[in-house]
Parts: sequence; C-alpha cells; structure tokens
Amino acid sequence: MQQELQFDHSILKKFAVLDKKKRLAHAYLFIGPSGIGKVETAVAVAKLMNCQDGPEGMFCDTCSSCVKINTGNHPDVVVIDNGEGESIKIEQIRELLSRNRLRAFMADKKVFIIKNIENVTPDGANAFLKTLEEPAAESLLILTAAAPETILDTVKSRCHMVHFPSMSGHDLARRMRDDHGMEEENAHLFTYFAQGSLGAAKKLTEIRFVEKKNRLLDEFILTRPQEASMKSLLAKKDETKVFLNVLLSWMRDALLTKAGVRDNRLIHMDRIKDLNEFAKKYTFEELKALNESVVKMCRLLADNLNIKLPLLIIGEQLWRR
Repeated sequence: MQQELQFDHSILKKFAVLDKKKRLAHAYLFIGPSGIGKVETAVAVAKLMNCQDGPEGMFCDTCSSCVKINTGNHPDVVVIDNGEGESIKIEQIRELLSRNRLRAFMADKKVFIIKNIENVTPDGANAFLKTLEEPAAESLLILTAAAPETILDTVKSRCHMVHFPSMSGHDLARRMRDDHGMEEENAHLFTYFAQGSLGAAKKLTEIRFVEKKNRLLDEFILTRPQEASMKSLLAKKDETKVFLNVLLSWMRDALLTKAGVRDNRLIHMDRIKDLNEFAKKYTFEELKALNESVVKMCRLLADNLNIKLPLLIIGEQLWRR
C-alpha cells in the first residue's frame, strides 16, 4: 500500500462529519475515473476511523494504526486490489466475509475496501449481497468503480454513492504543462486519454504514452502489422485496451478531419498530416462505419470476449488502402 496517498480532502472531511454525528452508513460506492484517488481516499477514511493520535477530522499518519494501514498490515483493514481488468473471484469475497464476521482485533471500526467492484464475478456478487443486506456491527464497506452503469443494480441500491469530480480539460492541461513541463500538444492529448484524472495523467507520463501511441499508430494502424506483432498485442488485455483507445480516438479525429475540423478539437494534433492523408482515403460514411466497429470491439473487450476476428475484419479495411 502506498505511503504517500493522494486522497480527496473534501470527501474525507464529509466522512469526518458523518462519523462525528454517528450517521455513517455501512456501505459506500466511490464513483469516478481511474486514477482520480478513490482507493487512496478509502484508505484515508480507514485511517480516519482508527487513528490513535490525529487531530479531530484528520489522521496523524504516524501512530501504530496508521502505519499498519499504510503498509497493508492492519488486521482489521482489508483491501482487495486485483489491478485493472482482473476479475474479483468468489474465494476473495468469501475470505472478506469471514473476516467481516470476526470481532475487531485492534480497530474502532473494521474497514473493507474493494477496488473495481465492477470486476466481481457473478458468484462473487451474489455472495457479497448478503453482507450488504445484513452488515456486521462496527464495519464499513467501501467499493470503488469507474462508472455507475457498470455496477449491478442490486449492489448500487445497497450503497451510498460518492462521486469524485473530474478536473476540467483546461485545468488538467495546465497542471501537466506547469508541473511536468509538458508541451502544449501533448498536454492537450492527455486531457482526452486521462479523462479528467490527474493520477491517470501521471501514469501516462510514466509509461511514455505519447511515444507508445505514436508507435501504435505507425505499426498497427497506418501500416499492416506482422502477424506475430498483432498476436503479441492481443495477448495482454491492458495493451489491447490501450490500442483500442488509440484506434477509437484516431477514428474520431478522422471523422472530424473529414468534416473540415482543423483546430484543437482534434486529439492527435501532433499527427495532423497523417490524419489528413488517412481521411482522404475514405468517405464520411466509411469512416463512420469503421468508428462504430471499433466501439463494438471496445464493448467486446470489456465483456472479456475475443476481439481477434472483428479486429482482423476492421484491419482489412484499414490496411488495404
């Protein structure tokens, strides 16, 4: 677990007020884009509930309880974090439920945090519902998800939703320019792919995203890739997701370019020459059909379905020209 957490101070303050007034619910659903600080805020809430020395409405981050939470060694604070796109299995839910039924070892309030609850398997979700319906005393459940529509209605209806606001594109671009010395074109690019999340934008800088997206454009979209390269790309879901996001943004820009747009509404302003040449090869209707096909592939990937065949079909339309 991270030592330096970037949590939402305003949301933590609301939890402090609810706790003081004895009005805390038993389950909360944190909603917001990836990298916005949902899990970090959930961990901050856990420290707030159990800090031994902090001032009112805040935690100290140095007492035994805070240190144990920071290092992932607190017996009464459980975090399920399988990473992006990985399923949450029923065995993990059962382990959480068994610990939920036990008395607290040292905490004032047990806290159970599940990241990306939208990735729970159907069996896991059914097992979890009983705890949401019959919560244990002195326990707090915090679930996180990127979007409410990805959550089962039976889970949403039993949780209080807390929304994490995204940064505006203007503010995010300014932060990337001022804090990271990013060029204007790249800062503009990040406002689209980070979806208003400063944390997501920082992760993109760490993986050298601008270089990666340009490589994907050059090797997989603007030219026919080698079969081995395509197979390698499809073997890793995270890499496939990045590729589809780049492809989707490219098709979006191609449609706008075909319609005569040349300003900063375009995402790939650094590749305007390639965009113009690409858009000339197709009619507007052909580009629209290609874009719709990419959207369908994104849905297939989200449902953990194989996209190799539909990608090859789209590829033939891209690479034959």
